[in-house]
Amino acid sequence: MPAPYRLYCLKILLAAALLVVVAGVRLPFIGNILAGEESDFAVLLLNNVPISTLSDQHLPRDQVGFIDSKPELTSFHRTVMPYIILERVGRLFASHDAIGHWSPERLTIAARLPFLIIFLLGCSGLIALTVEATAYAGKRSSLGLAIAPLSVALWSLTTPLAVGASIQPQIDGSVGILLLGTAATVLALGDIEQSPGHWRFLTAGVLAGLGKHEWALAFAAAAVGTWLFALVFSSARRRTGVSVGVFLLGLALAVALSYAIAPDEYRQGFYVMEQFYGITGGHLWALEPEQWPFTVPALVLVVIDGLFVLIVLRPLLRAAPGLLLAYMTAGAITIGYTISGWPADFFPRYFAPPLIISAIVFIALWLRFKDAIAPAAGWMVVAAALIGLGANYTTLHRYYDRKVSLTSLRGTSLADIAQEYAKDARLARATNGIVFAFGGTWLYHPGISYITAGMGKDNAEQHMARLHPALKDKLVFPPE
Repeated sequence: MPAPYRLYCLKILLAAALLVVVAGVRLPFIGNILAGEESDFAVLLLNNVPISTLSDQHLPRDQVGFIDSKPELTSFHRTVMPYIILERVGRLFASHDAIGHWSPERLTIAARLPFLIIFLLGCSGLIALTVEATAYAGKRSSLGLAIAPLSVALWSLTTPLAVGASIQPQIDGSVGILLLGTAATVLALGDIEQSPGHWRFLTAGVLAGLGKHEWALAFAAAAVGTWLFALVFSSARRRTGVSVGVFLLGLALAVALSYAIAPDEYRQGFYVMEQFYGITGGHLWALEPEQWPFTVPALVLVVIDGLFVLIVLRPLLRAAPGLLLAYMTAGAITIGYTISGWPADFFPRYFAPPLIISAIVFIALWLRFKDAIAPAAGWMVVAAALIGLGANYTTLHRYYDRKVSLTSLRGTSLADIAQEYAKDARLARATNGIVFAFGGTWLYHPGISYITAGMGKDNAEQHMARLHPALKDKLVFPPE
């Protein structure tokens, strides 16, 4: 067998093995009953017709209730583009006859699987770079240098954060990884010494601009930071300036498109960010000890990448400033969410995109500078990754063994969540009322009317009085 063909087969086998392991780790959790807001996003993909076709604006909408045999739809109060992408891409992998026809166990898997597929698509660049870095022999023949990138990829993709985010029906672990992971991969390949480099920067900018406000802001700040570093430390100032300018052009075009599609929702997104920070800003929730198994891997990778970047800064800026841009983006998102203190649904999904970006940056740096790395450093990375894998297994096994939620409402008994849904559904049927409950109650017990508990009691009452005055007295609150 010719050597190039053997190498090609080795890469295919490595990619397949890594993909099987990464997917396999998630199998024990993919059947976990949907909790909290997860059902809202599941409906976006599982509904028999696209939710956007039911909306007057023909845009994806958040189902906050089901009243009088009709879905109650409202704005996500965010830039709508990620939800458009989620609906268009996610429904390609979703079952549209699941609601009301499938068993709860099968329905849950059907709800989580499309989000996992989107996550894996977003990680395809990470897997490809890992395979390339592992298979590349380099000038030094060392097993440690070869398997170091493989060990880092395996560790990062099996962290409790990555596992939970990949199967959680939400934006961050699905569309977030698809857009930002792909953008980071394109930036990693954007060598400014080659002619296609600028087109890659343009593509990455467009991908970055299609996401959430804070992602676009982080990328924009990172682009400016990269340009400033190039002014001080690089001899390729002009090429870097052009690349950064092209990136910002792509970013601006994508942001303009997102704004043009739904201006009000785009503006509302800034208010949501301000509101969240006003409530919890400065409370470092992500750094509390109980969050460490989930947030520390993202923080550690940002620090390690930073040290790596400092060591190779000048040659990196000359040839691949996109890697610095991607790294600074991961750092900006991580710091921003840490400072915001927003716990969301008690699963730190916001840290998933910077975790994957940081892993891509590390492996791309390793591939680019592998010949200059000492074999001992490779074995140190492998040893650290093995410790991390042990920590991953310990945390994941604990959640699996205790049968508690790994994602939304983290740590809550899965059986208790199912019982709560059943109890609320019985209340709705017994009173023929509109029960105040999470969407999972309707998803697992279709045929009832509900208004989501996610909006709070006061807002639910106001919503009914404003939009359904004739039915407001039918709103039923479960006993405390």
